Amino acid sequence: MSLQRFVDVSSANAAKIMGLYPRKGVLAPGSDADITLIDTNFKRKLTMDDFHITDYSIWEGFEADGWPVTTILRGNVVVDNREFKAAPGSGQFIPRKIDTAVTNRPVA
Repeated sequence: MSLQRFVDVSSANAAKIMGLYPRKGVLAPGSDADITLIDTNFKRKLTMDDFHITDYSIWEGFEADGWPVTTILRGNVVVDNREFKAAPGSGQFIPRKIDTAVTNRPVA
């Protein structure tokens, strides 16, 4: 998968479906500076310790190629090497409006 296709699938398209685009899902003037840095050389098998608030995942045992190492939200580092660094209450509610181009598409 090309890097552009990965960005579309994991960011831009998801933001569009959720009604958050262009504030989320793109790096552009006026958009939030949300970035996840991925170590593409990292390989490991996922365990239940990798998931939060669940006791079952279909991804348990999956061999991951690449791993998020740093997450930057609105220009601030919020996760670094699996350590949560965001201050309590630093989240923001974002009102959303789902584009009719998304809601009028066929489901399948």
